[in-house]
Amino acid sequence: MRCLDENAEPKVIEASGWYARILQHEIDHLQRAVYIDRMHSRTFMSLENFSRRWKQQSISEVKRSLLARQLAD
Repeated sequence: MRCLDENAEPKVIEASGWYARILQHEIDHLQRAVYIDRMHSRTFMSLENFSRRWKQQSISEVKRSLLARQLAD
């Protein structure tokens, strides 16, 4: 990311992983965006639907199921 530091000097920040995610989150705030603006509407669900569909599954089971759906589309 190219930006200016507190002294208005040009700066380049390289980020990956968690640090990049946090950086993007803060940049979104500056642009009046929130994480939900980046989400696909098909991923929204109520707590009731979540409990019925995913709550009892492990993370690996959820990942397998979502990957299978992606491949089917």
